[in-house]
Amino acid sequence: MNPKQQSILVGAVLGAAMGALGGFLFARGLDEPGQDESLAVAARSVHAGDAIKLIISIMGVLRGISSLRAAG
Repeated sequence: MNPKQQSILVGAVLGAAMGALGGFLFARGLDEPGQDESLAVAARSVHAGDAIKLIISIMGVLRGISSLRAAG
Protein backbone atom coordinates (compact mmCIF):
# COMPACT_ATOMS: atom_id res chain seq x y z
CA MET A 1 0.00 0.00 0.00
CA ASN A 2 1.50 3.33 -1.03
CA PRO A 3 1.59 6.41 1.26
CA LYS A 4 -1.34 8.07 -0.53
CA GLN A 5 -3.57 5.05 0.04
CA GLN A 6 -2.43 4.82 3.66
CA SER A 7 -3.26 8.47 4.34
CA ILE A 8 -6.71 8.07 2.76
CA LEU A 9 -7.37 4.97 4.85
CA VAL A 10 -6.22 6.64 8.08
CA GLY A 11 -8.31 9.71 7.29
CA ALA A 12 -11.39 7.59 6.62
CA VAL A 13 -10.99 5.66 9.86
CA LEU A 14 -10.41 8.83 11.90
CA GLY A 15 -13.34 10.55 10.22
CA ALA A 16 -15.64 7.63 10.94
CA ALA A 17 -14.49 7.51 14.55
CA MET A 18 -15.05 11.25 15.01
CA GLY A 19 -18.49 11.00 13.41
CA ALA A 20 -19.46 8.10 15.68
CA LEU A 21 -18.21 10.00 18.73
CA GLY A 22 -20.17 13.09 17.72
CA GLY A 23 -23.32 11.05 17.23
CA PHE A 24 -22.81 9.36 20.58
CA LEU A 25 -22.38 12.67 22.39
CA PHE A 26 -25.43 14.15 20.69
CA ALA A 27 -27.58 11.11 21.47
CA ARG A 28 -26.34 10.98 25.06
CA GLY A 29 -27.84 14.41 25.65
CA LEU A 30 -31.20 13.11 24.45
CA ASP A 31 -31.21 10.06 26.74
CA GLU A 32 -30.39 11.70 30.08
CA PRO A 33 -33.11 10.83 32.60
CA GLY A 34 -35.03 13.53 34.38
CA GLN A 35 -35.19 15.90 31.46
CA ASP A 36 -38.39 17.68 30.64
CA GLU A 37 -39.95 16.57 27.34
CA SER A 38 -39.83 20.11 25.95
CA LEU A 39 -36.05 20.15 26.48
CA ALA A 40 -35.64 16.81 24.72
CA VAL A 41 -37.51 18.08 21.66
CA ALA A 42 -35.46 21.29 21.61
CA ALA A 43 -32.22 19.28 21.83
CA ARG A 44 -33.12 17.36 18.67
CA SER A 45 -33.52 20.41 16.47
CA VAL A 46 -30.38 21.99 15.09
CA HIS A 47 -30.69 25.59 14.05
CA ALA A 48 -29.47 26.61 10.61
CA GLY A 49 -26.97 29.06 12.09
CA ASP A 50 -25.41 26.34 14.23
CA ALA A 51 -25.17 24.00 11.25
CA ILE A 52 -23.44 26.71 9.20
CA LYS A 53 -20.97 27.38 12.03
CA LEU A 54 -20.21 23.68 12.22
CA ILE A 55 -19.65 23.38 8.46
CA ILE A 56 -17.35 26.42 8.44
CA SER A 57 -15.38 24.98 11.37
CA ILE A 58 -14.98 21.65 9.60
CA MET A 59 -13.84 23.43 6.44
CA GLY A 60 -11.25 25.32 8.52
CA VAL A 61 -9.91 22.09 10.01
CA LEU A 62 -9.69 20.49 6.56
CA ARG A 63 -7.90 23.57 5.22
CA GLY A 64 -5.43 23.35 8.11
CA ILE A 65 -4.82 19.68 7.38
CA SER A 66 -4.20 20.39 3.72
CA SER A 67 -1.77 23.18 4.59
CA LEU A 68 0.30 20.73 6.64
CA ARG A 69 1.29 19.03 3.40
CA ALA A 70 2.31 22.33 1.78
CA ALA A 71 4.34 23.46 4.81
CA GLY A 72 6.18 20.14 5.15
